[in-house]
Amino acid sequence: MTTRRGCVLIGAFTAIALALVYLRVEQTRCAAQTLALETKWVETRRELWSLQAATARLRTPGRVHDRMVWLETDLVPPASKGGAEPIGRFASVRP
Repeated sequence: MTTRRGCVLIGAFTAIALALVYLRVEQTRCAAQTLALETKWVETRRELWSLQAATARLRTPGRVHDRMVWLETDLVPPASKGGAEPIGRFASVRP
């Protein structure tokens, strides 16, 4: 019975060792995946910020006017209520 107990004990220790190795491998894989996702998150945030900055630059009144002139649209500034000077927005001349 001593040999049988010894074999069972060695088998149990082997199973525990293999389980620990498996868990360590999984922990390392998950840590690497987490690091990769965090890196991608930072890159995505930087891209978002650059796109927001580009959008803000394109929405400035001067750039809108330049694009309107470049695209040769038929938009003209609307007359103010008094008729004296136009306001900063554009309206279509189409009826």
